[in-house]
Amino acid sequence: MKVLVDTHAILWWLAGDARLSRRARRILENSENRRLVSIASLWEISIKMSLGRLPTEDLTLRMMADQISEEEFAILPISLEALFRLEKLTTLHRDPFDRLLVSQALAEDIPLLTTDAAIEQYPITTIW
Repeated sequence: MKVLVDTHAILWWLAGDARLSRRARRILENSENRRLVSIASLWEISIKMSLGRLPTEDLTLRMMADQISEEEFAILPISLEALFRLEKLTTLHRDPFDRLLVSQALAEDIPLLTTDAAIEQYPITTIW
């Protein structure tokens, strides 16, 4: 299975947070799945950390990126195709990072692992 992991889901995964659903945890635990983390999620995390809006204790973005790599998640770059889709995406969700993740899921034709109900308004497959 190939899946794009939403920002909150990767944060919860890295923190061992119980808010991950049983299904989400099984997907993320299985290294045979192609688990993708968008560079947009890392960008969002970086911004929130620098603004003090993300309590991460002593974690740095580098430490998170290293852990993502060690656990064999792949980083998904932002493609032109995703940006072309973003340009045409209706504004059902106001968060620009979530809209970019939706566009990437559309461009890659893969499901998005998320609990964000607003994202479910878009024509993509979501998993939780």
